[in-house]
Amino acid sequence: MQGELETIDYLRVWRRRDERVAKDAVAMWKRAGVLPGDVSPEERAEELVIAIYDGETMAGCLTAGIRVLPRLREKFAFCRSFISSAYRGRRLTDRLMIDGHDELGLWSKAHPEERLAGCAAIYQNKVLGRSPVEPSGLSLIGYTPQGDQLRVLWFDHHRLRSGE
Repeated sequence: MQGELETIDYLRVWRRRDERVAKDAVAMWKRAGVLPGDVSPEERAEELVIAIYDGETMAGCLTAGIRVLPRLREKFAFCRSFISSAYRGRRLTDRLMIDGHDELGLWSKAHPEERLAGCAAIYQNKVLGRSPVEPSGLSLIGYTPQGDQLRVLWFDHHRLRSGE
C-alpha cells in the first residue's frame, strides 16, 4: 500500500487557472456523473483548490466555494472533496483537506481584505465523521437541517472583528 501512495501527487491550484487540471477535473466529474444537474462542471473547475494525480491520471480533487457561515458570522471556504472510485479507501481525503486548508490559508493571508476565516465542510458521506475532530483538523460545530455534519477549521491568522 505504501508503495502505491508514493506515486500520488497533490497539486495546489487555487486561483491558478491551470487549463490541464480544469479539463481533467471536468472529464473526471462527467465520467463519474457526480455533479448536480444545475452545476456547470466548467464553473466548478474554477473553484479547484487541490488536484490529486497518480502519474497522468487525476485521482481526485478538492474544490471550494466561499460564502458566509451565518452561525459564525464569518466567510468560510466550503470545501468539497471527490476521489475517483478506483482510489477510494486509500485515505487520500485527509491530506486533501490538510493541503487544501493550508493553500486557502496562504491565500487568505495574502488577501486580508477578503476576510476569509477558514474552511468548512458538510459531511454527506455517513462513513465520515466518527470523531468530533477529524485528522484534517475539521471540528464538528453542528448539523444541517438535513442532518449532515457541519465542520470548520479556522485559519490561525484570522481575527474576529472587535466587538464580536
